[in-house]
Amino acid sequence: MLSIPEHYHLILDWTLAIIVHLAGVIGAVHALMTKKDPRAALGWTIVCVLLPGLGVIIYCMFGINRIKSLAREWKSFGLSRLHHTNAALPRTVGQLPFHCVLPEHYINLIKTGDAILKQPLEVGCELSMLLDGTEAYPRMIAAINNATASVYLSTYIFGATGIGKKFIEALAAAHERGVEVKVLIDGIGVMYSWPSSYYRLRRKKVPVSLFLPPFRSWYYALHLNLRCHAKIMVVDGKLGFTGGMNIHESNYCPEGEPLIHDMHFEIKGPVVGQMQDAFLRYWYFSTKQKPKKIVYYDDTPVGAALCRGIAAGPYQDFPQLQAMLCAAVNCASKRIRIMTPYLILGYPLSSALNSAALRGVNVEIILPEANNLSFVKGASEAMMPALLAHGVNMYYRPGTFAHTKLFIVDDGCAFIGSSNLDTRSFLLNFEYNLEVYDAKFIGKLNEYFDKIKFNSHVITSEWLQSQAFSIKLRNSVFKLFSPYL
Repeated sequence: MLSIPEHYHLILDWTLAIIVHLAGVIGAVHALMTKKDPRAALGWTIVCVLLPGLGVIIYCMFGINRIKSLAREWKSFGLSRLHHTNAALPRTVGQLPFHCVLPEHYINLIKTGDAILKQPLEVGCELSMLLDGTEAYPRMIAAINNATASVYLSTYIFGATGIGKKFIEALAAAHERGVEVKVLIDGIGVMYSWPSSYYRLRRKKVPVSLFLPPFRSWYYALHLNLRCHAKIMVVDGKLGFTGGMNIHESNYCPEGEPLIHDMHFEIKGPVVGQMQDAFLRYWYFSTKQKPKKIVYYDDTPVGAALCRGIAAGPYQDFPQLQAMLCAAVNCASKRIRIMTPYLILGYPLSSALNSAALRGVNVEIILPEANNLSFVKGASEAMMPALLAHGVNMYYRPGTFAHTKLFIVDDGCAFIGSSNLDTRSFLLNFEYNLEVYDAKFIGKLNEYFDKIKFNSHVITSEWLQSQAFSIKLRNSVFKLFSPYL
């Protein structure tokens, strides 16, 4: 006969088992009802059912999107469009007929952007290409030193030594002379360097915030998979910098080749206001601090480029950047040129590129031969045969790691910014990119692309097939995890 304590122990075990399995069922039902991608729904359902305890915890941490309510918060607090045009300056948006300055096949792409992005294509912008930190960092530091009203800076990685120390000193000096300085660093990206730039900025009394620091509380830990990857700097509401470059010594080498190649852009003109909007929304998300004053920007036309900001993130109902890139591929008539450090396209974009290649568009993709994430490179190689079979041309760039991101459509349109062509950038990261129409600027990008392609190695199906079985097997295993890389 069982004793009373043993009865209680048995009841407790059964009760716990029922609760754990019920939680697994609830998690599986939630995944089935909320995940739009059938593969994601199936994967999370299997995890929750087969591992009802641990699986539900993992799903709660990495599978549930709690960020979409932010968009509603932004709108309710009036943060959906923060900048206010200076009434003394003429507004130019919409006054220039697009068909007079753009080829006809871009019109549908612009209309798609109007519908998806809900913000105007700004007329009268100017863009300058900056190669590596060697060109970009001195221009950025000079802009901070010359700031008179505001400096807003968002970055994923912010090194605290070498060139990073110079940034910290410039930001601190600007704050001391009365400039409104706000610095936003990603909570994971800040860990890439030591000592911490966050604490050095705090010691100098510079307003700085970490974006979702995962070890600060259980709430932040639940958002471990969501990162702010955007690189934005706006000075005085009239000068902007964006692209793919972090602030780190690896990007900077005045007298030689840096350890990491990258590209950044200096922006002038009305689109700087959209960049400023995006930063202030991210700042509000991180700090819950609403702007204390109306933020003006100078929308005076300064150039010939048409630009529109694409602030993408998991708070959106669908991946807007991915939709825009697919639309761009579908409108291409001549060529599509892509440069990216990480290539995990996903079905929509890979299908669009394959279709473009089949209809005669010259699709070229350049990847770095040396990669800092070997598992991502392996997953990319496992996906290459399908692209090559449809006529996509692929190249490996030799030398040190290249973090450059370009997406060029024909001779007049490009997408530039922080996003990689992978699932993380499309679905999980807060990213910032620009949609650009300017034949002269695109011509410079194409010249740079040609220069890199000339020294790159062609990737062929035969070479991929000749790889050792162990490498192909490893790459195929990595491909299984591509939705989560």
